[in-house]
Amino acid sequence: MKNFRTLIVGLAVSLCTFGAWGINAHAQSLGKDKFIALGTSSKSGVYYPVGAEICNLLNEGRDKHLVRCLAYETGGSIYNIQALRSGELDAAITRADLAYLATKGDGIFKDVGPMPGLRIVSSLYENPLGLIVKADSNVTAVEELVGSRINIGNLGSGKRDFADMLFKAMHWGASDFQTVTEYSTSKMGRAFCDGEVDVLIQVMGIPASFYDKMINECGGKFLEVSDDIFSRLKAEAPFIERNIIPGGMYSSNPGAVKTVGAKAVLVTMDRVSGQTIEEMTSALLGNLEHIKANQPAMSGASVESMVKEGIYVPFHSGAESYFKKQNINYSNIGDGQ
Repeated sequence: MKNFRTLIVGLAVSLCTFGAWGINAHAQSLGKDKFIALGTSSKSGVYYPVGAEICNLLNEGRDKHLVRCLAYETGGSIYNIQALRSGELDAAITRADLAYLATKGDGIFKDVGPMPGLRIVSSLYENPLGLIVKADSNVTAVEELVGSRINIGNLGSGKRDFADMLFKAMHWGASDFQTVTEYSTSKMGRAFCDGEVDVLIQVMGIPASFYDKMINECGGKFLEVSDDIFSRLKAEAPFIERNIIPGGMYSSNPGAVKTVGAKAVLVTMDRVSGQTIEEMTSALLGNLEHIKANQPAMSGASVESMVKEGIYVPFHSGAESYFKKQNINYSNIGDGQ
């Protein structure tokens, strides 16, 4: 378990190098600044539908700006950052804290070095950690998970990064559990519903269809993250913040559940043209009400929150150009640190 972080980055780099979808070939044929390959997550997650919505809105103006956007299913937050680094992706959704660490070449990205060209387009929504156990189990606290069958998530995903941090904070190892599996979102959901896994570690915006199924159909409940564990996690990742899963959203958790999380953010690289990113920013912020109506995780978003919260890396020049033209008062990285 102690080598989670090295394994995650190593796999992400390898996958990016081989290029599972041949994205570069597409980009070369369409023109580097006229094609946006946007990395998301598995289709069972929240990144994918949000990313697809952004691409659809950008593509609606394609006859005018000639920019084509495609949302790709990927391994998740860490994979997306490494794919941006290698040139496999042009934009991606990831976590705000991971974007910061990647820029500095710190934490999980220490072995691969700084990524100074990483830029933010916009913050998106809260991304809370969900620790799910069976509602009829006797488990009431994180400390009681020892001895269970736990899924820590697939390599390259945000949930795997949180699992890594949680194991380190709790001084856990693989031997502390009956089994430790590495399923992706869809596979771990099936395993939980079939009674093959006792504990799920997930990180995604709420409400989410995945959580709806795990709680309402498969008999799950959320565990609270105590103040002590929050302090330990924050020592590992300073930009991790308190999140709340609202009470009453799920019958098994009538009261609010305190957890942790980080903002989901849309990022890109400085090599992508300013005009292209300005068009993407316009598609996103200019159609925010439509996105909020169609993407539940975005329902609480506002233009102000999207340009001021979770901003730990510089904005892309194209995003800044849009903000200035629309007289939007936005943050800078000094405000977020």
